[in-house]
Amino acid sequence: MLRGIGSYDTRLTLQEQARAALLTDADRLDYVAAHLLVRICAARLARVPPGSLVIEQRCPGCGATDHGKPYVRDHPGLSVSLSHTRGTVAAAAGRSAVGVDVETTAGFVFDPRLAERVLGPAGAAAVRTAADPALALLRRWVRKEALVKAGHGSLFGPTTAESGTAGSGTDDARWQVRGWTARDSGAVAAAVSQEPLTLLRSGGRPYGPPTPDDRPGRP
Repeated sequence: MLRGIGSYDTRLTLQEQARAALLTDADRLDYVAAHLLVRICAARLARVPPGSLVIEQRCPGCGATDHGKPYVRDHPGLSVSLSHTRGTVAAAAGRSAVGVDVETTAGFVFDPRLAERVLGPAGAAAVRTAADPALALLRRWVRKEALVKAGHGSLFGPTTAESGTAGSGTDDARWQVRGWTARDSGAVAAAVSQEPLTLLRSGGRPYGPPTPDDRPGRP
């Protein structure tokens, strides 16, 4: 995905290119790769060339266009989300709200105070007793981030949807949550949608069934 990426730069908006120029070389590659990948995902649904799509952002709070939730210009029926961490990118597109998040496990340590803020007492207790508390927390973290990006809930405080279970509210019950771990890079990711989720590797190959540790509902 990163090889020869410079030849794709003209597909990005001037605003995207300006942001990319401010990053370090490694971070710039991740940024550009994520912004190209989300175009590929959206193009599959819209059945148009990826280079014809324009990805913009708008903050729902302040209305600014230099940050906030991404969207596809002239395609109001599409929802998109993207994420990148060092060496790994992820993107999602759908006909209903979608969210995706990816984080690296490198240097991530278990913080009990962070766990309780994000997951609440019960969720924090669950990850604290896991075989690898740091990995368990990160898996829950990316699910929460993906849900927030899809417009559901907030990062801090427990929610039934992030654990992959139907909650007491009808809104929680509609969300599908899928988590997975990229064993080769050590990255942890999650995608959420109100539609069935199909996960594709680089090159368009589908992922197999999630491993037991990656199934929704596990820490």
